[in-house]
Amino acid sequence: MYYIPLQQPLDPAFMDGLLAMGWYRMSQHVFTTRYVHLSETEVFEVLWARVALGRWTPGSRHLKLLKQNRRFRFSLMPATLNAETEELYARYRASIDFESSASAQAYLQDQQPHNFFPTRMWQVRDGNRLVGASYFDEGLSSAAGILTFFHPDYRKYSLGLLLYLESVRHAAQSGKEYFYPGYIALENPKFDYKLQAGKEYIEIWQPDQMNWIPYASCAHARQDPAEAGHGKSASDWQESA
Repeated sequence: MYYIPLQQPLDPAFMDGLLAMGWYRMSQHVFTTRYVHLSETEVFEVLWARVALGRWTPGSRHLKLLKQNRRFRFSLMPATLNAETEELYARYRASIDFESSASAQAYLQDQQPHNFFPTRMWQVRDGNRLVGASYFDEGLSSAAGILTFFHPDYRKYSLGLLLYLESVRHAAQSGKEYFYPGYIALENPKFDYKLQAGKEYIEIWQPDQMNWIPYASCAHARQDPAEAGHGKSASDWQESA
């Protein structure tokens, strides 16, 4: 793993360049890696992904989720961290089966008082109740999804997936060229929900060649259970993750 700590706000155009070279945000620095340790015995090769937005349109899964969740109020705003978001994050963290930062503040800012990234957020409310939140960084020509969480009582609504897809839609409608959701992993479908943005729009970073290739040409596509016609699809894993 390689990382660059930040000591001052990151210029949005410079962030675009870092994302285009396979770097990504982690708290208050940027990093890149080819392998992730999910536990002491689990190591997976990861592939950095991005969604090309020039021809992107919402898919059927996206439109179905919008229809199913029209009772909720989605609001886009400058990023905030407060008692309400921290309470929601704590409920979410208690319900998941993987390690995460102790608080949303720790995840995003590592307890520093200021955020060095150009961040915005979605809030999802059921009446006055905050039930979902999603943070993304917005550059000049790109955006990057950073953190999404939701109330565990609302898991059946797939708010995590919908917030991801709505961030992609917002980036496309804002004239961005790319949306960066992070990585997918070989031999581990946990992150395959990111493919729900549309495999035909997704590109994969090749660090050895220093270029992006279509998803269909990468190693993940060749071992994708959905492509092979068996096993769980990305949407199945999103529902159960």
